[in-house]
Amino acid sequence: MEYGYTQQLWSPPRGRTLEEVRAFLQRMGLSYAQGIEHTAVVRDGTGAVAATASLEGHVIKCVAVDPDAQGAGLTATVVTALRQKALEQGLRRLFLYTKPENLEKFRGLGFYEVARAEKALLMEDRRGGFDVWAEELRAPDASGTIGAAVMNCNPMTLGHLYLIEEAAKRCGHLYLLIVSEDRSAVPAGDRRRIVEATAAHLPNVSVSGTGQYLISSATFPDYFLKDKSRAGDVWTDLDIAVFCRLAEKLGITRRFVGSEPFCPVTSAYNRAMARKLPEKGIELVELPRLEQGGTAISATAVRKLIRAGRWEDIRPLVPEATFAYFSAPENRQRFLKRDV
Repeated sequence: MEYGYTQQLWSPPRGRTLEEVRAFLQRMGLSYAQGIEHTAVVRDGTGAVAATASLEGHVIKCVAVDPDAQGAGLTATVVTALRQKALEQGLRRLFLYTKPENLEKFRGLGFYEVARAEKALLMEDRRGGFDVWAEELRAPDASGTIGAAVMNCNPMTLGHLYLIEEAAKRCGHLYLLIVSEDRSAVPAGDRRRIVEATAAHLPNVSVSGTGQYLISSATFPDYFLKDKSRAGDVWTDLDIAVFCRLAEKLGITRRFVGSEPFCPVTSAYNRAMARKLPEKGIELVELPRLEQGGTAISATAVRKLIRAGRWEDIRPLVPEATFAYFSAPENRQRFLKRDV
């Protein structure tokens, strides 16, 4: 580190340090992200914040250096501190979301481009990491028209099963990607196991997770966006770009979604895919929701029943594996604690 600077690592920052970091980021045109676990801070000779960067899970966030301190290697200092902390926690891969114009700066620190959109860039610090992930997903016997569907299944319903079965009929192989983020009422591992059990009768379907690459709009880091109201649009563009790169690797030419009468975010995402995917040679197939009594079956309705203590009433709405899961009292209790 350059002479006259001091370094600190907070897990996480609190009190006066937190307020100083917030104020510094605001001056740099950034915002402090919620959920941060560790923050590296470099101070100049007067004690003022000169550089900072933060870490949440596998994602580096809120990287900023005072313009007066440019050229002193402070970006490398704060990022290196976070890498060391990540290694202590057993993390072997880190990601960051930033503006596309920051590509060369972070490339010089050992980060590699995953995908980019007009206003956002996703990078990782593992050379070829995306390609390794894609190869892990590859089904060796996939042939014919290759399709994909990305689902959360929180929890899996008969509507999800219907969509999967209809999609499987329309392609030679279907990659079914279950959201890996563990932020839903049903834990990520449990969601994937339920889907695997329910789809086991479909020989041309392979079930995998989305890993760290395809994330939800709820966890998209928007700290670098001046207009936070556009965060959903920016996430949509970047997420589609990541999917298109995966599609190119796996030969996916068809993506399946269910019609969305309930969630405006998902509905907008589907419309964006309808515009953008054909440009990459990918057909978007929107399948109608399975209905019961004139109403589309939804995971939201299932969660409401469980929350109200009427878990047995979900039987006509869910596959056997889902009902069996919620038949266990410990699973219902875990669900209720996480369903906030």
